[in-house]
Amino acid sequence: MKNSRNKKFITDILIYGIGNLGSKMITFLLVPLYTYFIKPEEYGYYDLSLNIIFLMIPFVTLQLREGVFRFLLDSDSEKIRINIVTFTYKLLIQTTLAVLLIAFIASSFLTIPYIGWIVFALIFMSFYEVQIQIVRGIGNNKYYVIAGIITASLTGIFSVLCIVFFNMGIAGIFCASILARIFSICILESRLHLIKKYFYYNFKDKDVNLSLINYSLPLLPNVICWWLISSSNRFFISNYLGFEENGIYAVATKFSSILETFTIIIYQAWQETAIKQFKSSDKNSYFSKVLNTYILVLAIMAISFVLILKMNNSWLVSPKYLQSLDYLYPLSISVIFYALAAFLDMGYQCSKQTIKTLPATIITAILNVLLNYLFIQKYNIYGVILSSIISYMFLFVYRLFDTRKYFVIKISLKVVFPIFILLSGYFVYYKIESILVYFLYLSAILLLSYLYIENSIKDKIKNQCKILLHRK
Repeated sequence: MKNSRNKKFITDILIYGIGNLGSKMITFLLVPLYTYFIKPEEYGYYDLSLNIIFLMIPFVTLQLREGVFRFLLDSDSEKIRINIVTFTYKLLIQTTLAVLLIAFIASSFLTIPYIGWIVFALIFMSFYEVQIQIVRGIGNNKYYVIAGIITASLTGIFSVLCIVFFNMGIAGIFCASILARIFSICILESRLHLIKKYFYYNFKDKDVNLSLINYSLPLLPNVICWWLISSSNRFFISNYLGFEENGIYAVATKFSSILETFTIIIYQAWQETAIKQFKSSDKNSYFSKVLNTYILVLAIMAISFVLILKMNNSWLVSPKYLQSLDYLYPLSISVIFYALAAFLDMGYQCSKQTIKTLPATIITAILNVLLNYLFIQKYNIYGVILSSIISYMFLFVYRLFDTRKYFVIKISLKVVFPIFILLSGYFVYYKIESILVYFLYLSAILLLSYLYIENSIKDKIKNQCKILLHRK
């Protein structure tokens, strides 16, 4: 039992890793394209618009994109699956019509640049997000991974066409994103026939629908709070420092999102494992072991990531965006605490008590907005990054104690080693400009980390990698 769950967890990490890293690498390669063809102030406006879209997606989907995955994962009944998918799509169609009506009325009274592109990006991103969570919920991780790679690849192709050849500017980024998702939705439907199999307009089960709504709706205020924590800083930057600075910060976050992708890979794999192991007798020790190992992994990834990027800064961005690299190190610390707080979110998801996430996220959101206001006027962009670090740190500590009703996590004293990695990494990143020193430092950290990890974990990773390679 214990070996099978570890093998499943590691296998899921590798599967999600292939898809997420493949798609993120394509997105990463688009950064030089954006920085060379789009001005910082224009990219700053696009980034602001994109963050508004991210805020609105939960309202368009009513967070059923999260609920549909959670309930499909638990269900072995074809009848219940049909009900879940049918109910989700019906609500999504209704909210989409409401969005179109609101956008039409708003555009009659207000002048909003690129309003049409923003609305259609919102709609198709919402449909895409729901569809891939359905794919994941029915256990088809292969197509979930493929969808991510296809979407990223098509976004890259359409971005080159729209921005370079048709000179559409930021409208080209919106257009590429919309077309990529339309094609991906059609490809998934042609291969899996989700609508044909699971969508029956007149089919409904009130009890299942009510349970799904009770799970999903409490996530809405939670998502709003998460958005305030992670994205409201764009409004502070745009207001106090201008769109140009927001464009530079947006590029920095594009880079840090690569590190965030690694944490999402582990989170997605952990999500399935945690839900299935929630009722196991040794969940406390197992969850603690995973978290302590995760802290080390995050520290290694963060330092490796920022130093590798710094070694390649000459070709990554145009000179007008070069300042963005100064923010990478503190942004990576922010990502670490975000990932640790998200890890503990499993307590609420496993127990299906998502409403209990609200107190912590509401307090954290208020704290973050307040700190943004106080710090940005004194420390500029570093101020908003510091606000994020403090906010995520607070949320992690709060959840560490609050989730004791679901599982008891014990932080090992060995956490001193990851802290040492981060502190020494700060000195190397900001005080040294030698690629040789970077290489020697990373080699030493990786060697020490390998010695630090338990032999049982090393053996499991080796064996699982051999199995996957043998399959290929």
